[in-house]
Amino acid sequence: MNTTTVKIQKDKLNINKTLNSLLQEVRFLRQEITLILPRENIKEYAHPERIKNSYQKALKKYPPRLLCG
Repeated sequence: MNTTTVKIQKDKLNINKTLNSLLQEVRFLRQEITLILPRENIKEYAHPERIKNSYQKALKKYPPRLLCG
């Protein structure tokens, strides 16, 4: 292996470590927010079944994207 290949591999490793630490921090922040803001109960709304169906339809049409995967 030449030095350029080694440098590129080290750069990729550093990028992966940085991305993983950022994702870990985002997960931690989400957990903190969940503690502060409780989840809503869908049963409190006028038409919970319609909301649930609309949400499931939207998930099928616009599936969430994975950041790493």
